[in-house]
Amino acid sequence: MGALAVGAVFLLQSAPVAGPAIPAPPVAAVVAPAPAPPPDVTRATLRLVGRNQLPSQVLTALGVEGAEAQAVLGALGSVLSPKRTRPGDQVRLERALTDGAFRSLSWRQGPADEYLVRPCPTGLCGGKREVAVTHTPVLVSVSLRSSVSEALHAAGHDTALVAAAADVLAWDVDFYQDVREGDSLKLVVDRVEADGRFLRHGEVFAAEYEGKVAGRKRLFRYTDPDGDTGYFDDAGTSARRGFLRAPVPFVNLTSRFGSRRHPLLGYVRAHQGVDYGAPEGTPVWAVGDGVVSLAGWNGGCGLTVQVRHRNGFESVYCHLSRLNVAAGARVGQKQVVGRVGTTGLSTGPHLHYAIRQGGAYVNPLRLQIPRGEPVKAEWREHFLARIDPARRQLDSGPVALLD
Repeated sequence: MGALAVGAVFLLQSAPVAGPAIPAPPVAAVVAPAPAPPPDVTRATLRLVGRNQLPSQVLTALGVEGAEAQAVLGALGSVLSPKRTRPGDQVRLERALTDGAFRSLSWRQGPADEYLVRPCPTGLCGGKREVAVTHTPVLVSVSLRSSVSEALHAAGHDTALVAAAADVLAWDVDFYQDVREGDSLKLVVDRVEADGRFLRHGEVFAAEYEGKVAGRKRLFRYTDPDGDTGYFDDAGTSARRGFLRAPVPFVNLTSRFGSRRHPLLGYVRAHQGVDYGAPEGTPVWAVGDGVVSLAGWNGGCGLTVQVRHRNGFESVYCHLSRLNVAAGARVGQKQVVGRVGTTGLSTGPHLHYAIRQGGAYVNPLRLQIPRGEPVKAEWREHFLARIDPARRQLDSGPVALLD
């Protein structure tokens, strides 16, 4: 009986005591995510600018008319003058696919020149797209078989480099008369890229030509502390001479100085200059600094430019198709004074080039003209430090041999 009493007491103490009910936690409501706005899908239309086509005509062809066209032209004109538009420009119009609303217009003139018109708080705004432009010195090297242009093309290089090479080496190498099979050319040149794509070649930092006739010519671009830029060899000797080797770049010498049978008159007479065969319109350089003494018609010479230089020299350029200077004008070396033509007594497009010294004609191919001033002695260390990167790069690789 006592045990039962004790058990009863234990059960009473162990039983749970009823208390107030605890409310269950609320169940969170499940909210569906808001639907994403529809993508702004656009429709693009592309046009290429035609010859003599105005920006307004391009917009009309793209379906942009009325007040919208005026707004686009106003925004575009703030960054791109209509006078600077040219055939081949690429124009791209984007509109919203849903309602046809204007989204953008792109006027592209090349990898680094793109002009944009887009909506802005005040209507439409124009701007130029920022393009990452990089400059990298690169080595170009080729072995020649016939011409510099063919060698560059065969090696996969930009053939426009032939003009750059001829410009740098114009005082020492004639790219038609001096080139022989097996000659070599090296250039350290600035490669310019826009958004990672090749845009153009820039300055030539160094050039080396090694040939059977021309010998070894090695030049470096140097800007001195006074800000003057020129080309010099390793020793600091200037490449510049009073006269260029030739007044036209990379053209063919067709007739030399001396007696010859005239192709039109039919009899032997003195040929008091040299003839360079070249396509009509080829630019003709002044071979040296001077003053134009004649620019006009000159009998059998046709359209002619004569330039008076120092020390009694005068250069003559005949059979031109166009004059780029007037009598009395001062000209600098390599300035274009005219264009190759076939005016006067001429059988085809060519340049007759002559030199007079003290009034008498002399052979232009045998002139010995002194060089310009060398690098100053006090700038010697500065010169060597500045050309050292280009010199190292010039020496870094062999000439590419073509199969």
